Formats: sequence, structure tokens, C-alpha cells
Amino acid sequence: MLKAPMLAAFVVAATFVPALAQDNKDWCTDAHMKVMDSKVAAMTDAAKKKSAQTHLDASKAAMKAGDTAGCIAAMKEAHKDMGL
Repeated sequence: MLKAPMLAAFVVAATFVPALAQDNKDWCTDAHMKVMDSKVAAMTDAAKKKSAQTHLDASKAAMKAGDTAGCIAAMKEAHKDMGL
């Protein structure tokens, strides 16, 4: 009896995982990079600003190399540094 609801929950969760990953692909565009550049420039905490810039640079490099997963991973860290 308990197997059916657990299986249903797993199927629903598995359905949403690719959708969530797709949403972050828009982070790896020139337009988003420009927005992030301006947000990093406006940061006041020097340590967080340096970390965010490092992650943003890594994200840009991955984007140019065609590494979407790497771009998204670095951008997540930049967003975290910025409190987003």
C-alpha cells in the first residue's frame, strides 16, 4: 500500500528535475552576464564582491567553452555570494 504513493511522489519529483535545470540555462547568456556585471559592481562587501567576481568569471569562461553545466554551477555560486 505504501509503495504506490511513494512511487507516485518519485515520478512527480523526477518530472520536475529536468524542468528546474532548464530554467537555469538563461543564466548562461550574454544578457544575464551583463546584468550580473552591474550587480557585482554595485556590491559593497569587498570579500563577497571578489568571490562573486571570481565565480562570474568562471561562469563566463564555461559559457564560452560551451560547458552549460559548468556555467550554471559557477553562476549558482555567484548568486549565492550576492545573496540572490
